[in-house]
Amino acid sequence: MILVHIERNWKPGSVEGETLKCPVCKVLTYAVEYLDIELDLCPECQGVWFDSGELELLLGSQAAVSCEPVDIEEAPRVCPVCPHKMDKMNIGPGRRVVIDRCPNGCGLWFDANELSDLTHDLKNEGWHVRPEVREFLCGMFPD
Repeated sequence: MILVHIERNWKPGSVEGETLKCPVCKVLTYAVEYLDIELDLCPECQGVWFDSGELELLLGSQAAVSCEPVDIEEAPRVCPVCPHKMDKMNIGPGRRVVIDRCPNGCGLWFDANELSDLTHDLKNEGWHVRPEVREFLCGMFPD
């Protein structure tokens, strides 16, 4: 049911009229609207871009998506909105999910399966994530 919704609503991703390119594989992303939030999805690597504040709106909680810097040996990626290198951040209550965050506040980049990992961490820590939102986030790119 979720895939039908996504397929009907796919369009080239954009910010203020500009097409977004995936920061990982550089292909054009596709925008998907869900609960009045527009997510940009990469059809190649299955990454997801959230503009600033969109994840908080979707989850309904700021504390659940707090981030802490992490020092890992992974090449920095360039923000798909501005020309700055993104920071590597641990996100969520378990701090086991590492994402990319634009230092200028443009948004967050999740690699494939990181959203699913985050929603599982939130559930395991007792955070209430609406079942339909969890299903959407975990099922955007099913295996």
